[in-house]
Order: sequence, then C-alpha cells, then structure tokens
Amino acid sequence: MNDVLILTFDGKDAAIKDMVYRYSLAYVSGNLERAKTVAFNGHEELLSLLGRHTFSTVVAARDIPCETALLLKGAGLVLVVFGCREDLVSIADIVIDPLIAKSEKYLVGTRFLLPSVLDVVDNFEIASLLDMPVDDLREEVDCNQAVDDIVEVCQLYHKLTWDSDFFGINVGFISCFRLTSNIESHISKFIRREKIDLVEYLCNCHDRESVLVSERSGYSFVDIRLTFERHLQRPVAVDLLPGFTVRKARPDDVPELKRIGTDIYKYSRYYFDTNFDRAKVVEFYQGWITKAIEGRFDDFAYIICDSDQPVGFCTVKKFGRRSAQFNLVGLDEAHAGRGLAQVMIEKSLDLLRKEGISHVEVVTQGRNYGAQRMYQRCGFVTKKTELWYHKWFR
Repeated sequence: MNDVLILTFDGKDAAIKDMVYRYSLAYVSGNLERAKTVAFNGHEELLSLLGRHTFSTVVAARDIPCETALLLKGAGLVLVVFGCREDLVSIADIVIDPLIAKSEKYLVGTRFLLPSVLDVVDNFEIASLLDMPVDDLREEVDCNQAVDDIVEVCQLYHKLTWDSDFFGINVGFISCFRLTSNIESHISKFIRREKIDLVEYLCNCHDRESVLVSERSGYSFVDIRLTFERHLQRPVAVDLLPGFTVRKARPDDVPELKRIGTDIYKYSRYYFDTNFDRAKVVEFYQGWITKAIEGRFDDFAYIICDSDQPVGFCTVKKFGRRSAQFNLVGLDEAHAGRGLAQVMIEKSLDLLRKEGISHVEVVTQGRNYGAQRMYQRCGFVTKKTELWYHKWFR
C-alpha cells in the first residue's frame, strides 16, 4: 500500500477556490488509508520527517511554495496538487482542479468536485468559475463519483484482491489516471514488493505524456474503453412487443442468464489478451452476472423476458446521488436481430428514471460496433474515451 503524506500550509487566503482545494485536501486526509497529515513547519523539519518515514506520495493544495515542491520532487516523491498554479504544473506529477472546466492533461471539472463542497460554498460562484448554469452544476455533481475518484488518484495504485484470488495471479491496478516517469518508478517498486504478475492501467487517450510513458515502459495496449451517457429529463417512450416484459432479475433467473452470458466476453480486453485462460474469463463474467443479481457487485439487473423466460439482461450499478451505470449487457443469440436489446435498455432507462435516477452511463469496447450503434439509437452520447493497457511480469 502506498504511504501518503498530506502536507498542509497555514494559508490565510479565503478565496472560494482555495476553500474548495483545502476542503478536498481535508477529505483525502480523512478517507485515504495510510495517510499521515502534517502541518508544514519548515524544510528542516520536513526533511527530518521524510527521513523517518517511507512516503511515496505527497498531496498538497496549491498554496505549497515552489521551493517546497521542488524539494519533494528532488527526494523522488510523487507530488499531487489540488489547484492549478502556473509555476507548479511543471513540477507536480498530478494536478486536480475541479474549478477548471477542460484540460487534456490535468484532472479537472465537476468529475472531481466533491458533492459535499456544494453544501459549504456559494454554488453560484462555483458555477460562474466553470461557466455553467448553477442547476447544471448541481446535476453534474450529484451524478459524479468524486468521493471515490479523488481518493483513488491520491492512492496511485493498489492490488486488486478479488481479481488476484480469482485468476490465481497477483493483479495490480494504476488508479491515478496519469502516468509519469516518476510515478512509473514507484509502480516498479510496488510490483517488486507485492510480486505483481499483471498491472492494469486505464489511460486518458488525450494525455500525450501518459500514453508515451506507457509505451516506453512496456505496457501493451489491449482495449479502447468508450463511456456513453444519457440524461433522463423526460419519460422514456418504449413499446414492448406482445408477450415481452422487462423486470428486475430474481435469483431463480441466474442459470438462464449465465447461459445467455457465455459469449459476452468476446469483445473484452481479457479476450484480446491471450495470457488469460478463456474458460476462466467465461467464469469471470458469469460470476459477475450472479453477483449483480445478488447485489454483491452491481446492485441489480434488469432482464427482458419472452413469456417470463429471460432472453436478455443488463446489470446496473448506482453511484453518486442520482446516477447509475449499465455494466454487462447480453442477449440470447436466438432472439438477436429483433431490436430487443434496444427495447430492454430503453425500458430500463424509464424504470431507473422512476427510481429518481437522472443520469445513466454505459461502458463498451472500441471493437464492439454493434453495441455502440445500439446505445446511440437509445439516445446515449459519447462522454469519454480511455485506453486499457496491460503489463505482464511472468
């Protein structure tokens, strides 16, 4: 596990930007395992602290002095900074700024704005900084995963315990979205320490530095991950064919749904990466379906039935205050070509809207053209494109 130093400074600035950055820093301090929070009291004391502890990462707000940032980088630490400051961006490995609308390099926008921040700061001023209506601001923040994403970024990497146990190998995951040479050097130490067999990395396709570092460091491209989204302001009109219904799956549906889901892995990165045993990959996806229906991985699954016989499914995971995501989607091959997958998705959207969900995402593979076209027919639009990389050590 990565040991993290949260470094605070006695800043007096009451500007709303600095309030947001310090609030975010305090959130990380309270929610990141193995983090130690220290108030800065001079470089001599800081160097003494670094000599007594094995920190890999330092997280600070943008009020960190430039000379302190340089000292930390000179010590080989990964530097994560909340708030964009011109003289810091060339020093920091990762910049998180929820008050910047767009950037191809930094982690910015409402995706990284904690929902609880809106309870303590002026929403209209935040909306003005992001050049968006305040209602849109609240809607986007209600639908984000910042409470998890911010902690994941500051953690940098971790071992995937469930995946490791299932596949019988040690699987690591780079969770910080960015990859620099400095971060990669710490990942190498983590790999040796934890005897990692496989590292997985999900990379922002627009971040040129991360892509280049991945390629130089021996990571292999295995998949394009496309995320689509749809906002549910109005009821979703859908016409079910006679004899067909859409409902939540029950435990007694599991055997049939596992049969239907036997081949859904064929577009996945696990199929493309031939280091994985195909039989284990099928078992992985069938287990996912089972866990979704039991509420142990995803929260539940909707299924489309022909005379109450399941012929298709989509698993659902709720996140944020009013958002959900479709994860696994499958349809019995005997019922393909009739538009049933689209009907199932549209009816599921309407059922989610009735449960108070206003925003839905779905993830699919860059190779799965049929799924992409189907989601577009259902009113989804592209939200982001990411690249999956694998690096093996056996």
